[in-house]
Amino acid sequence: MAGVSTFRSVFSRPVFWIYAAFVPLILLLLIPIATPIGPMYWDTYLYLDAAQRIWMGQIPNVDFSTPVGPLPYYLFAAGLKLFDNAQPLLLAQWCILPVAAPLLALVLADLSRRNRPYAFALLVPFLVFAIFPSNVAAYHPAPTLDGFGIYNRHGVIFLYVLTSGLVFLKDGRRLAVLVAAAMLALFLTKITGFLVGGLFCLLTLLSGRISLRYCIISVLLFLIPLVIAELTTGFVSGYVLEIVQLAGINEGLLLPRFLTVASLKLDVLLPAGLLTLLLIWLDWTRTDRTIRFFDRSFWWFSVVMAGGAIYETQNTGSQEFIFIWPVLLMIFERIRLLDQGPKMAFIVLAAFCVIPTFTKVAHKTLRAAVVAPSYRQLHLPDMKNMQQVLQRQDIIDRAFYLETHYQNYASAYADLSAHGQLPSWQYYSELDFQLYWIISANSLVQSLKAFEAQNNVRLESLMNLDFTNPFPWLLNRDATKHIQIGADPYRTVPPLNEQTIRSIKETAAVLQPKCPLTTGRRLLFAHYKEALKDRQVVSVHPCWDLLLRPDILAGKQ
Repeated sequence: MAGVSTFRSVFSRPVFWIYAAFVPLILLLLIPIATPIGPMYWDTYLYLDAAQRIWMGQIPNVDFSTPVGPLPYYLFAAGLKLFDNAQPLLLAQWCILPVAAPLLALVLADLSRRNRPYAFALLVPFLVFAIFPSNVAAYHPAPTLDGFGIYNRHGVIFLYVLTSGLVFLKDGRRLAVLVAAAMLALFLTKITGFLVGGLFCLLTLLSGRISLRYCIISVLLFLIPLVIAELTTGFVSGYVLEIVQLAGINEGLLLPRFLTVASLKLDVLLPAGLLTLLLIWLDWTRTDRTIRFFDRSFWWFSVVMAGGAIYETQNTGSQEFIFIWPVLLMIFERIRLLDQGPKMAFIVLAAFCVIPTFTKVAHKTLRAAVVAPSYRQLHLPDMKNMQQVLQRQDIIDRAFYLETHYQNYASAYADLSAHGQLPSWQYYSELDFQLYWIISANSLVQSLKAFEAQNNVRLESLMNLDFTNPFPWLLNRDATKHIQIGADPYRTVPPLNEQTIRSIKETAAVLQPKCPLTTGRRLLFAHYKEALKDRQVVSVHPCWDLLLRPDILAGKQ
């Protein structure tokens, strides 16, 4: 009977389940499974680009610019070494779990000793949001998984962990360690998440939930690894400078993004507004004199909602406001003994705040899983893990046809791009384009191999005049240093400097896609034109040109 009791005890612990969840995930990464490709899926290839650069000795924010912090890229690179058959989207989604899960386990272990149901109430949403690779916003009606906004999902997961610790851990060493680790993870993942986390930590200090002593300890624990990283690599200063530069490029977009957040999240913001009024009334009429002014429920809920709105200006349509869940759970603990009327009003409004996000993420993921067996997989061995995607056969057939179509009607798409227009209004969200991009990349890889064999050369470094560049990873080559991965000419590409020009000039081959000629491809070529002077143009495929360094074919022809 003692053995049965121990068995039951282990299975009733939330900490056991948070680590047990790793088992099926590891199995899914070990086998070469495929998932339904979704809108803007090519965001996923940024992780492949970064991983190859890291393996070649490049340091993020020192040797190349990134749209976000380096932590997920390092974790992905390590994961790809361990699981070389991993589906890229799944690995990118789950790569932060070795950091996030132990931090939440610290909170769950402490909370479960006092209130085990509450610990499970924290665990279940964490597992759903951290495991399911889906956003709230839908950019295509077909059942798919979302290969974009991944680092935004990473940021909200770390904010969920941080908020859980702030409201459920008591003041002391555990809280100091968790705050330092979670804030460091946020800083190295998404700077807006770090700023929002700092706002939450400030409220924690004002509310008296963390003492000044442990706050200072937490700050020191946060700074020590950053100081070491800066002294050894110069990463921190480079990272901060890139953030400032990107903020300057995007400074005119803040107000429109607040309006976008408000319109997209009305289903959460409207009940949240009503809940805020209810909490003001409860704090005013049912005040517990033992609760400090800034520790009152109104402040906690208002600050996390404000933090969510700030974060969502850079994260629109991902897994929004999930970190209000721990705060609502904390408030429920405070009001559970109130009269039935106020308590039920709180429960109803809180449910409206959290259930839509939970159900949308779960529904999109489960829907994609259900239809996946009826979909077909691409068979393009030269694409390695990138071929591990699924879609309906008719969409795959259309994607294969597009390569010929774009070749035959190149002038039409050139005319559209010359007038600032894409082939369709939501071109990058179209599933046939995302499939076609892989098919076209496969054509280039085959053509490059044939070109190298024919000319007895090896192109040691590659750059691509497009949004993403997985080709160094596909061909095991180096990538051009001192340029941005995720090259969006409207939002992320900084002005040229001498270091970038020199690095591009040293690159063996610059790849120029032509099928179709889009506005982004036009702008990237124009942006880098100065660094591309004197290149030898070789058409290796009707849809791709090689812009070769002049010495590559010297003496070969």
